[in-house]
Amino acid sequence: MSLVISLEARMDLLCECVNIGLGRAAEALNRMCDSHVQLAAPEIRIMSRPSLTAAASGRCPAVCEGVFLPFTGPMMGMTALAFAYGDANQLVSGLTAAMGIEDASEAMRADTLREVGNVILVGVLGAMGTMLGLHVVYQPLSTAQNLDPLLSVADSCRTVSLYVRAHFRLARFMVTGDILVVLAQEGFDALMAAIDAKIMESAG
Repeated sequence: MSLVISLEARMDLLCECVNIGLGRAAEALNRMCDSHVQLAAPEIRIMSRPSLTAAASGRCPAVCEGVFLPFTGPMMGMTALAFAYGDANQLVSGLTAAMGIEDASEAMRADTLREVGNVILVGVLGAMGTMLGLHVVYQPLSTAQNLDPLLSVADSCRTVSLYVRAHFRLARFMVTGDILVVLAQEGFDALMAAIDAKIMESAG
């Protein structure tokens, strides 16, 4: 008898993958700044391009700080870590202060945000790829003060988006960021197939 897999079961496994990735990212950030970092993702949704724009606009206004990481492989697409400007500024200030840098230059602040984005995005995608057997090839990382790079990818082909609201806690700081993943439809289909296979393997 074939197993009927519910959307709830798929989302549970997807949440598990994301949280494992965030845990690995937190460990890396702990080492980077020698300070305890907690990351959690209490909200994960699957949505279309218009819904993505509406959801992100509430958190990330026209001017925001975004780190963008394109990737290829079965899950071809782009992922982004986005903060409202004030949240990004608070997070970077906390990280640089934890590293003993009280008056960081703009270049150093930009590099710190890029490194945070790289650690978190690679951590999340890497965990998904490892757990589900989907190889991911990362492309050069970029930054922008809006979400246009991600939304242009969403416009360029038929896509499905994963929206993750993540909370970052660093010492006394609490910052909320958004992890946004845009997948080509075939990439999303590959992700769902891999999730189903993992669930069936566990059930067996």
